[in-house]
Amino acid sequence: MSALKRFPRNMAFRCCFTVNPCYGLLPAILCLLLFGSTGLAAEGQRRIRQFPLEMDALMGALTDAHLPDACCREAYPKVVRYRYQSFDFATDRIGEETRTVRLARQPRRVIPQAIGITEIVWAIMPRDRIIAVHKSCKDPRFSFIAKSLPAKLPTYGTEDAEIVIGFKPDLVLTSFYSNENFLRQLQVARVPAVRLGFFGDLQAIEEQILLIGRLVGEEPSAKRLVDTMEAKLRQIQAFVRTRKPADSRPLTVLFYDNMGYVAGSGTTFDSMCRLLGVTNLAAERGLKYFKQIDYETLLKWNPDIIIVPEESTFDQQLYNQPILATAKAVQQRNIRKMPSVYLLSASQYLVASVNYLAGLLYGQ
Repeated sequence: MSALKRFPRNMAFRCCFTVNPCYGLLPAILCLLLFGSTGLAAEGQRRIRQFPLEMDALMGALTDAHLPDACCREAYPKVVRYRYQSFDFATDRIGEETRTVRLARQPRRVIPQAIGITEIVWAIMPRDRIIAVHKSCKDPRFSFIAKSLPAKLPTYGTEDAEIVIGFKPDLVLTSFYSNENFLRQLQVARVPAVRLGFFGDLQAIEEQILLIGRLVGEEPSAKRLVDTMEAKLRQIQAFVRTRKPADSRPLTVLFYDNMGYVAGSGTTFDSMCRLLGVTNLAAERGLKYFKQIDYETLLKWNPDIIIVPEESTFDQQLYNQPILATAKAVQQRNIRKMPSVYLLSASQYLVASVNYLAGLLYGQ
């Protein structure tokens, strides 16, 4: 069974890659975005697949952007105003408001809650200022930085507000999908906390990185990380342009999992497709976030390439479905497998996901 199916429905309010608490793919994606964004399955694939950019070097550039000698741009105390987006799971609507946080001094004892946030602060901030991480950050199935985190770095669980309070942080970085009871306990204990909003594409992730840089007093490092992301993305897109015939139509692509879910607009998969100039058929057909379609619809849409989770055997199931025998991707053996962790990127590593998808679509 796919790794996307291993988590119960009550984990649904744990992420921002997708925003609809359903069965199958959805709760796992929601869970994994709190918990992490990479895994072990990519190791074997990296050795045999040609990517636009060499993956280890790309990971290194995305992992360490800290500028130790750079001065903060803003003096303390300071007030940070930012755009906060929330998602209504019942209506698939995004709300937006301006929020304000006052920081008396530069935070020195920081606890990030979601692993995507942890990946960001790990890249832009002195690492000794991170005093605890969610326990899943040390699980290499979910975290790009799992093997880099010190064994002695304390961890906590999703409901462990009392443990977090006991660490005496001067800033906890939470997200719009954080547990409400967890947030209330922090508030009662007067622990400084900032709630970050929904983000579903690269631009929004970059906005979050710059915001986190302001919150932790590492604006130049955050800017450097965003600049690195943009530069690497341009290199990936340049590679893709060399592989596309000048007069060809864009490839049509569809993510499809073994519960029948496809990724429409508002997902990072759709963002990856748009960055590579390929057509995500689910978004083109008007679907938002994650929705189920049946085999008949899949055959009607008839994508050039179908992307399935690498950890599953769903590609073989699709190849062996009689109803799909005439589907273009089946006939041309163009069902391609992508590690779930790359599908779920929720930080600067979304650029690595774009690199991986480009390798699937255009690599040798």
